[in-house]
Amino acid sequence: MNYKHAYHAGNFADVAKHILLVQLLNQLSQKGKPFYTLDAYGGRGLYSLSSEEARKTGEAVKGVQALLKADTSNAPDAVQQYIQDIQTARQTYDQHVYPGSPWWIAHHVETHPNIEIRAEAFEHKGSEYDALNYQLYQLPIGIHHRNAFEGIPAVIPPKEKRGLILIDPPYEQEHKDFGQLVDLLATSHNKWAQGVYALWYPLKNSDAVELFYKKMKRTGIKRQLICELNIYPNDIAVGLNGTGMLIINPPWQFDHKAREILQFIQPILKAEDAPLLPAEKATSVRWLVGE
Repeated sequence: MNYKHAYHAGNFADVAKHILLVQLLNQLSQKGKPFYTLDAYGGRGLYSLSSEEARKTGEAVKGVQALLKADTSNAPDAVQQYIQDIQTARQTYDQHVYPGSPWWIAHHVETHPNIEIRAEAFEHKGSEYDALNYQLYQLPIGIHHRNAFEGIPAVIPPKEKRGLILIDPPYEQEHKDFGQLVDLLATSHNKWAQGVYALWYPLKNSDAVELFYKKMKRTGIKRQLICELNIYPNDIAVGLNGTGMLIINPPWQFDHKAREILQFIQPILKAEDAPLLPAEKATSVRWLVGE
């Protein structure tokens, strides 16, 4: 994909990913016990939707901007919280900001002071790390210039015993990247079997995604949940047909919450030129591997 995120910040995939992240963090916090959370691909932390890159693609128009204009009075709680948090970010920074995943994690820590949450973010690319460290240095999240493939196995299992690892790579070569990520998840799960792992992936190359499913099944890891939202059918050649998240060890009833979320936001985020998809193809929340 050769994915530079500044071009895609606030698009439909970001919206789905960050609302699901909000839901995961909320459910992990319900017990009130300490936990650890890591964003393994932190990016630059904050993005401007008025930047040349964002204006060139205009992807946020049918992403976060469409959701902000929609009637969300009956939206699932995580959707409403996402909208409130976007407004908080814009009041804090400016009206054109779109926060990346490390901000969502750090904001959750800030708004849950009674829970001991240790948050960290890795970023391997030097320029992105510098931006991340500069933009979020005042927030309660540790920023590290580190590679996910080296860093994740090194920091788990955390002392808190509970936690979430978010893996959101750029997918420059899908066939190669999927295989390496399967190995990373298998290695990490062997070290910390009770951790929650959330891997974002693009729905673009259906052959690569199907092979990814098969390889994940072969790992023997239990409780693998697939959460997918499609904007275009898989047989239409566009930049990005849909967005997916594989979650290992999701919290209890997260699958039901995720289904409600994706079914609510998909019609809002659907591109105007996209054909109407049947409900079973527009969103899918299913167990790739059960108990």
